[in-house]
Amino acid sequence: MRNKFLPFSPPAIGEEEIREVVDTLRSDWITTGPKVKRFEGEFASFVGASDAVAVSSGTAALHLSLLALGIGPGNAVITMPLTFCSAVHVIEHVGARPILADVEPDTLNLDPRGLRQHIERAQKDLGLSVKAILPVHLYGHPCDRDAILEIAAEYGLAVIEDAAHSLPAKYKGQLIGSSPAKARVPVLTCFSFYATKNLTTAEGGMLTGPTDLLEQARRWSLHGMNRDAWKRYGSGGWWFYEVVCPGYKYNMTDIQAALGLHQLKKLHEFHAKRCAIAQRYQAAFRPFEELQVPTERSEVQHAWHLYVLRLNLDRTRITRDQFISAMRNRNIGCSVHFIPIHLHQYYREKYGYQPEDLPIALREYQRMVSLPLFPRMTDKDVNDVISAVTDTIYQGRRAKSRGQPILPMSSPPEAAQQYWSVPRKTGALHRAFNVLCSALGLFIVSPLFVVIAAAIKLDDGGPVFYRQIRIGKRFQRFRICKFRSMVPGADSAGPLTAPEDSRLTRVGRVLRRYKLDELPQLFNVLKGDMQLVGARPEVELYVEMFRPQYAAILQERPGITDPATLAYRREDQFFSTGRIEQQYVEEILPAKLKLSLDYQKQRSFLSDLRVLLQTAFGVIA
Repeated sequence: MRNKFLPFSPPAIGEEEIREVVDTLRSDWITTGPKVKRFEGEFASFVGASDAVAVSSGTAALHLSLLALGIGPGNAVITMPLTFCSAVHVIEHVGARPILADVEPDTLNLDPRGLRQHIERAQKDLGLSVKAILPVHLYGHPCDRDAILEIAAEYGLAVIEDAAHSLPAKYKGQLIGSSPAKARVPVLTCFSFYATKNLTTAEGGMLTGPTDLLEQARRWSLHGMNRDAWKRYGSGGWWFYEVVCPGYKYNMTDIQAALGLHQLKKLHEFHAKRCAIAQRYQAAFRPFEELQVPTERSEVQHAWHLYVLRLNLDRTRITRDQFISAMRNRNIGCSVHFIPIHLHQYYREKYGYQPEDLPIALREYQRMVSLPLFPRMTDKDVNDVISAVTDTIYQGRRAKSRGQPILPMSSPPEAAQQYWSVPRKTGALHRAFNVLCSALGLFIVSPLFVVIAAAIKLDDGGPVFYRQIRIGKRFQRFRICKFRSMVPGADSAGPLTAPEDSRLTRVGRVLRRYKLDELPQLFNVLKGDMQLVGARPEVELYVEMFRPQYAAILQERPGITDPATLAYRREDQFFSTGRIEQQYVEEILPAKLKLSLDYQKQRSFLSDLRVLLQTAFGVIA
């Protein structure tokens, strides 16, 4: 066990950078000046670009790329969901529409195979003119550049590369940031120099690409002025300037560039250290069936900005949160990169995204963990990370072999502490009771099943059963089974049911009124996905919003009924027209979770029987 916490990714700043910053502070220039110009030139030479524009952040570089290409309202940009939100925000900022395409299962980069479909759909179904593809070289592994450039050329689209993670990555021997050898369309490459990046200027970024587009980007970065401060106030400058576009304040300062000049000189050394650490991780973790190590394709040089393990959740009972908690208990900092864009409130509400719309991004997000990786790591630091990971996996194996339900959770994440409780022991007798009751129930109501199935078929001819992904014990996904009460395809309008919802069928309204649509969940109980009494299983979207509460609740199987279910038996009647999701997230679901948590802390066999009887009488009433 380490005595001192190992942070996830601190910067590597040396005395050379400090002296250069001090020299800048003692000079006549601390904003955009000679050191920015020098940094731009040396960076362009390093990556093999004809020119470069230094800016205030990687986000600024992305935004300037869109502006330089003239992208705006009525246009669309294809990008990917597994990225930091700023890469998609900038598309919104220019008034264009982001179109999210799923990722490759191995690299998690933008999957070229789905691009043509998304381009055609945006143009034909949405009436948008697709102008660019914005791939991310995720974690430092270059995307399938040739395939993306081929599709871009086919449709006449520009390519804006998000290379925030990818210095000094190479694709087929060529550094990311140089002009691609096979490019027949404009290619702009955007770098980030944030504090955690492989090269840092604390905050900052760089843009490379065709000279004409870089000149436009430079003007946009300086309030739209055609002369920067160095050209106006330097020894050979002149005061006059013109504003040629309504630009932004995106310029880099000489203080930032002072850091970058020496970070650039050290970049090869930093990269060698990152590679050595990554290879040690690969060798240590590859033998474990519970772990999937990162991919490194033969045609690339990985920048190893991040080392992202993926847990094989079907081979271990350790959830991702339990894994991170166990690592933190061993003083090892971890993180998750990234929450998929389509799960964030703004994008799911504006564009109607459902979690399952981008299934690979969703699935991989649920099992990824970023481990510490930075040049200052010592051999002991690396050994400590490897020991913490392997110990956690071995502890999970021991728990599984002893029949324990999960890895011990005595120290949950801080955000979950207030919700934590020791779950009631639900052993073989409890499970036998659930199996017996569900089997008996299915036998008794089987004639009713036939009647309901016939009624659904006669009503609209659609399928009898409705299945939906829900989140169960230990955050495992399962398909809940119900009688279908809505028109086919109703999920596209969201998971919540409004008062007098037009999606309900005639038979569905009757089923909902008497809760008969819930009867097939007895199959879920019989199978072991659910129990009779327990918190209702939710869709993944809302579980992610209230993950600390669900970390406590989902120590047990979800159930068909509990006090929260009884209190909100006619949930649709609690909604106000026009603000259903907001009301559900802000008022109803928090109240239901509190009721479920309170009951879980004090439940007993007799209290479960009482809940079952109240549910039965409630249906009759």
